[in-house]
Amino acid sequence: MTMSSTCPLDTCLSAASANASSGSLIFTQLLQTLLVSHCALQSERFSYPQDRSREIVDENPDFDFIVVGGGSAGSVLASRLSELARWRVLLIERGTDPSPMSDVPAMFYNLLGTTEDYGYRAEPDSRFCRGTRSKACPWPRGKALGGSSAINAMLWIRGNDRDFDTWAELGNRGWSYRDVLPYFKKAENYDPRLADEFGRELFGVGGPLNVRSYNYSETAFQDVFLRAAKEAGLPIAPMFNGEQWLGYGRAFGTLDNGVRQNAARAYLKVAKDRKNLYVMKSARVDKITFSGKRATGVRVTLENGEKVELRTKKEVILSAGSINSPQILMLSGIGPREHLRELGIDIIADLPVGKHLEDHIMWPGVLLKFQNKTSSPIAPSLVFDWAYRYLLERKGEFASTGGLDFLGFFNTKNASDDYPDIQFHHSLIPRYQDFKIDTVAAALDFNQHLSNELKKLLRDSDLIFVCPTLINPKSVGYLKLKSSEPEDDVSIFANYFDRSDDVETMLDSMKIVRALLSTETFEKLGIELVQLEIPECSTHPVDSREYWECNLRYTSGTLYHPVGTCRMGPANGNDSVVDSANLKVHGVEGLRVIDASVMPKITSGNTNAPTIMIGEKGADLIKLDWLAKDEL
Repeated sequence: MTMSSTCPLDTCLSAASANASSGSLIFTQLLQTLLVSHCALQSERFSYPQDRSREIVDENPDFDFIVVGGGSAGSVLASRLSELARWRVLLIERGTDPSPMSDVPAMFYNLLGTTEDYGYRAEPDSRFCRGTRSKACPWPRGKALGGSSAINAMLWIRGNDRDFDTWAELGNRGWSYRDVLPYFKKAENYDPRLADEFGRELFGVGGPLNVRSYNYSETAFQDVFLRAAKEAGLPIAPMFNGEQWLGYGRAFGTLDNGVRQNAARAYLKVAKDRKNLYVMKSARVDKITFSGKRATGVRVTLENGEKVELRTKKEVILSAGSINSPQILMLSGIGPREHLRELGIDIIADLPVGKHLEDHIMWPGVLLKFQNKTSSPIAPSLVFDWAYRYLLERKGEFASTGGLDFLGFFNTKNASDDYPDIQFHHSLIPRYQDFKIDTVAAALDFNQHLSNELKKLLRDSDLIFVCPTLINPKSVGYLKLKSSEPEDDVSIFANYFDRSDDVETMLDSMKIVRALLSTETFEKLGIELVQLEIPECSTHPVDSREYWECNLRYTSGTLYHPVGTCRMGPANGNDSVVDSANLKVHGVEGLRVIDASVMPKITSGNTNAPTIMIGEKGADLIKLDWLAKDEL
């Protein structure tokens, strides 16, 4: 077996050893075997653009466009803009190529807390995340080409049609559901047979991003949920992203043949050999440079500490995400006047940068247990069988995510309203598989007590995480700079549960769970609701509202879907940062923001799909603008 120069053996081994603490010795040995084989087999197929940092620094050419951030939106922009050979496009990414481990769907939990994750934390707050080791919510964000699409659970959920119609109603013309649907389809490459079955007017074929079903290793618990849901009179969704928005069903994801398809792989692989696309990796953009009110380039710090200033003839495009894009803007003098003055930053534009932060908070403290007579202790050989099957067929345990693709969308206030307020994310942890519980607990940052409680439960039962998720929050947070130094992280004030309505909606999600528990299907299998032993909640009556609210505040955490910190909206207001017509920053020239931070309201579902849609639409807006100017 020959190793490609783009995927050396030591890279694979170091990726495995970096995560050795995440599980047992058996798991670590498995991971090493898996990564070496996977890396060798896939290196050529999954190559990324070469780092041209040295060439860029030595020659320091003028670029037409500088794209800051090679994540979900930035990868789209760099690829689409470089389609025009006469435009020089520079893409600057803080991280480097995704590791071989990120290709394996089952490993996504293990990516959290590694060098591929910025590892942010929200400011401590007694209203949520009280059961974490640090008493603060971890906020994972992807730090690699592909951004968070390289470390997420790969779910491809566009959101509800009403989400985008609401954007338009807020003054953002051109962003209604019918306006954005072509850009979802432009990105997508569904199986043609599936698109034909459900309608090509709704589903895209031929786009860069493969959207496929997960290769299931175990669907029994999903089938049980579907039977119980029918018995309880709950809707079943045969296909998410279509015209039915409510119900239980299996989602599609950004995978192909059991392998993750991150945005960089989908969009930059086809562009990697274009001479007009320059990619700079392991580089931090410290600030945007200006001449008066016009953006002229960026100041960058390379991995070796070298600093360089790069220039653009047309535009700087921020696609660094909902944390880094506002941070760069504020460091550059664009943000709330009083806040920037406190830090001694010269003001270029007084805008509400960092405000309007919205995120999806989930509740992993809602669990079900049942006695599965087929569960048995895991022999080391069985785990290696999983790996062998994955390497041979791209199927089985390592091609799946433990059932996270089984979703439910419901309106807890009005069952007939097709605009959901709760989304359920499910995950099955079979009895005896302690290494999986260790991995999940570490990803959630659960303290030792909660981790031990989960392992104690797993000694006797299979566990199903139900994970209600608040998808239309009323609570709004914000970001602030800690200092004027670019190496310092921002302060994240998540503000979950600032509005009591959000607490009530989360507690109302238990109605759906209890409806399933009352079905004959669940009763026959002995499926029960777990009441975690949490010392701080022990004074409340068993199964009381007070207990579940206490549980919620201890076990809740982010689904890492932050949006809105560079919100789009009309320039005549005081609550937006970019315009909706072109995503240009108000009050300056030559600067746009195109990523999840521009969403005026969070979508009703996982946010990666709408972020990629924003990248596709943003690229077209830029082309329409500059192609017209270039022809003059």
